[in-house]
Amino acid sequence: MKTEIYSTAEEVAAQAAKYIEEKIRAGILEKGQFSLAISGGRTPWEMMKILVKAKLRWEKVNIFQVDEREAPDGHPDRNLTQLFQSLEGSGILTRVNIFPMHTVADDLSAETEEYSKIIHQVTGEGILDLVHLGLGSDGHTASLIPGDPVCEVTDRDIALTEQPYQGRKRITMTYPLINRAKEIVWIVTGKEKAEMLKRLQNQDPGIPAGRINPANSLILADEAASQSN
Repeated sequence: MKTEIYSTAEEVAAQAAKYIEEKIRAGILEKGQFSLAISGGRTPWEMMKILVKAKLRWEKVNIFQVDEREAPDGHPDRNLTQLFQSLEGSGILTRVNIFPMHTVADDLSAETEEYSKIIHQVTGEGILDLVHLGLGSDGHTASLIPGDPVCEVTDRDIALTEQPYQGRKRITMTYPLINRAKEIVWIVTGKEKAEMLKRLQNQDPGIPAGRINPANSLILADEAASQSN
């Protein structure tokens, strides 16, 4: 698992955007499309604001959500809301293919099955080109929350958390889908992440993030998050 350290969160966002842009270009050149899964968080949205300035064939890019909170459409707690805001004014909203997780459905279990089907239909094999992940100060990633049974799901690519986390239940990609991805890019910023970053680098299975496949993972962190390393 490779780690790159940058001075500030802003530099991390810029480097992540540059790295993902290069991967998108290569992926489209190789097979005509690219599947990108995005998690939430302040630094990732800054990364997206930079990435959308790239002159890419956005109509060939398929964006999926790694996870989503159960909240009304347009609610600020929704990752989708923040994603749309990061793309506003870029001119790509009418070109890029965004596949939202619907968390206001009457049957969220059915929604998890439907989202999994969409991923398989779009990618053709259920393998995402690149998954972006964040790291919580409690060791969670995506909505794979410490102590939640969702962390033990191995027979589904998308699942529901059983307990609310920070007040809301969530839909999340599970380990099987994330670990099949061709590449995983971690964005880790802030001194409150320092302990968990070290445990992630040590592949500590005691935290959800430590169970992500390290073989195809790149960590982009700021100095604050790496202060104990």
